[in-house]
Amino acid sequence: MLRRSLARLPLRRLLHHASTTPKKTVVVGMSGGVDSSVTAYLLHQDKSLHVVGLYMNNWDSSDEEGKATCPADMDYELVRQVCEEIGIECTRVDFVQEYWNNVFEPCLDQFAKGLTPNPDVLCNKEIKFDVFAKHAMALGPRRRLHCDGALRAAQAIAQWHQCALRRNKDQSYFLSHVTGAQFQRVIFPLGGLCKPRVREIAAEANLCTAAKKDSVGICFIGKRSFGSFLSQYVPPRPGSFVSVVDEQIMHAHDGYSAYTIGQGAKVSGLPTKWFVVGKRDEDAAVFIAPGTHHPALFSDEVFVRASAFNWIQGHMPVALAENGRLRCQYRARYRQPLAYCTISMASVDDVTSGLSVYQPMAAAPTDEPYLRVQFDVPQRGVSPAQSLVLYEDDGLCYGGGPILGAGPSYWEQQKPLPSPLFDWSM
Repeated sequence: MLRRSLARLPLRRLLHHASTTPKKTVVVGMSGGVDSSVTAYLLHQDKSLHVVGLYMNNWDSSDEEGKATCPADMDYELVRQVCEEIGIECTRVDFVQEYWNNVFEPCLDQFAKGLTPNPDVLCNKEIKFDVFAKHAMALGPRRRLHCDGALRAAQAIAQWHQCALRRNKDQSYFLSHVTGAQFQRVIFPLGGLCKPRVREIAAEANLCTAAKKDSVGICFIGKRSFGSFLSQYVPPRPGSFVSVVDEQIMHAHDGYSAYTIGQGAKVSGLPTKWFVVGKRDEDAAVFIAPGTHHPALFSDEVFVRASAFNWIQGHMPVALAENGRLRCQYRARYRQPLAYCTISMASVDDVTSGLSVYQPMAAAPTDEPYLRVQFDVPQRGVSPAQSLVLYEDDGLCYGGGPILGAGPSYWEQQKPLPSPLFDWSM
């Protein structure tokens, strides 16, 4: 299981067997950023390890119009330079086709249906901890490395994710769909370091990436707006903004797929800002409501297909399996503070009768088990296909899965919001 506190372990403890055995190869996924650079640098200080830098390119560096959007070549140049500074070998591998087939196309299908998938979550599951990991492990036999049980193989994969020392660097949300088996050969050398310290180490080592800014957003979108990018692959579906208050058509829109629940709606000429509260696939309607804290934005519960939820341990917790109920913490968005919820098992009838009428769906519920997640406090802007991640009291990550849909909003239930209302996103 992925323990958020795992990252606090010192590097020497993670590799405590390495110093007593022949050299092991550790493959570091290099990105051209300061985190992966310092990871490689720190590992290289352990002379019992043979460190290899591996840069993966997952996207064609030119966009649909031939303009550079993802600076893969520049990033690789930085990787090559920093590996030379550290004194380790560096190679490049392309997973463009694998990324397209296993991450990009599935996300496009969901965007077209009005859902809100997270490509970064899927990339970790399908590429970084699967395709990339298999490629990295294949480097070992060719080098005739000695195998033992210390790192589960003669080599390990070092990831630069910072897992929990600071909430805004906690990567457990994005790692929640990775299986326990995939984690067995992975180490997280930077987990116990805060970002300022990482930059200090890079500067002390005179690494060229010491002052490089952190990357934000999704690489393949570049500096374009999400709607502009999406329209290149998903034909825009014009429709109408519909007021959830009185079901009246407010304004036309030209991009059903580009809107997600909880975001602002671009409706001009109104004194109050309106927000997206729902979508209807049949006629590409986007439902909106006035005000940041309109009751239509908040819901008490969500449903998740039990078969789609990844329990990192390999099975659901005993309390849920035996008693049908589990108290735990959750996160429905990256950087959201952990909050408490109650998990119970639900049937297809529970789901069919319990979903909001304003929620788009990838497919109708089928006769299978579901997880019903009831929040202690109302959750704002829950959207289907978002990842819901569950945690134990001590921060141990149970795992995560895509939200099928949210229950009725406070507006649908005609229920007043609690006061004071805590909205972490505001």
